[in-house]
Amino acid sequence: MTREALVQSETILQPLGRALITALYAASQSLKLYPIENTTVQNALDEVHRVCRRILDREGVIDLKLVGDFLFLNDARLRLDLSDYLAFSFVAGLFNKHGVGEIEFEPGLVREDLAPVLSLLLQDPPADAELAFTRFRDRLALSNAQNVRVEPTKGAEAEQESESDDQAKQVAKLAYFQSVQVAKEVLTDMRLGRAVNLRRVKRAVQTIVDQVLNNESSIVGMTTLRDYDEYTFTHSVNVCIFSVVIGQKLKLTKIQL
Repeated sequence: MTREALVQSETILQPLGRALITALYAASQSLKLYPIENTTVQNALDEVHRVCRRILDREGVIDLKLVGDFLFLNDARLRLDLSDYLAFSFVAGLFNKHGVGEIEFEPGLVREDLAPVLSLLLQDPPADAELAFTRFRDRLALSNAQNVRVEPTKGAEAEQESESDDQAKQVAKLAYFQSVQVAKEVLTDMRLGRAVNLRRVKRAVQTIVDQVLNNESSIVGMTTLRDYDEYTFTHSVNVCIFSVVIGQKLKLTKIQL
């Protein structure tokens, strides 16, 4: 495939991937609240199936992977933005707790395949984390889902990240996206000639300073995200993060940072 074809394919996959994650999130939330027969649940499953068929008709397969903190659809990394951050985090969390690194929906996927997968993802994993994927895979094999294949997280047998590390990453994500939102609002206000809320800016910078001092690797890791629709704002936050990191290496005090 040529570079131009790859770019075009990824451009098309981005909205489809986001629609799939959003639909999976909505269906999961419905299943948590209502029985499977409920109209809300059925409508949500219809939407998941509709999005899946659109992807399958174009791609021939749906390969949804979790690699680190990022979700991939058919090897295209799905870019986060503020509006779908909650849905992405929720779906990634379902994968993580069951040790699932990859779910593949095959061309023969039917609507009846979807509910068993989501229902199993919503169940609590066993206390022994090493058994999580094995139990998930075995229960999926016994379900009505016939066109779904799962693979474990790479290195799932190895020691998993501690709960505190996972929590630190979530805090860093929240801090990052809140900072991007502040940058967006401030730069928009400046462009429109409105007064800038400097207190919000100060709080955002203080949050970044705290993250660099207490959780540098996680907050720096967020700068690898690429959202071209929000480039100006993510770039501004990234520059702030790296500036604080450099200042910290120069032994500046917290007030100086």
